[in-house]
Amino acid sequence: MPNLTPRIRVEVYVPIRYEPSYSACLSWIIEEFTRLRGGCTVHYDVGGYYLSRASKLINDRVTVVYSDFPMDWNNTSDQEEVFSYCATLRDFLFENLWEEEVLITAYSVSHLGELLGRPGLAIVGSI
Repeated sequence: MPNLTPRIRVEVYVPIRYEPSYSACLSWIIEEFTRLRGGCTVHYDVGGYYLSRASKLINDRVTVVYSDFPMDWNNTSDQEEVFSYCATLRDFLFENLWEEEVLITAYSVSHLGELLGRPGLAIVGSI
């Protein structure tokens, strides 16, 4: 039977814009997650929609960057640490981007230990 290793996944949705600060922030997040947490995954040019504060439907393109932190969602101190980190990250993005809102998510995932010689599977959990 494989073992499940708890993790907390943090995702950052960075809008695609052509101002230099957007590419600089994206590069910084990728480097931050890689150096701080050992790696990240990046999905470029992902489509999405949101309702603006003026109640207009906005078609937006984003880059999604996520990393699985070696923490346990069921551990209150781990959860608090991740929430604090996400709040700091959000503040950084608001200071450097021109956006109404910035989406950052955090949720529980489990990495499936070695199964038939194949490491690296992840199971997303609900919170």
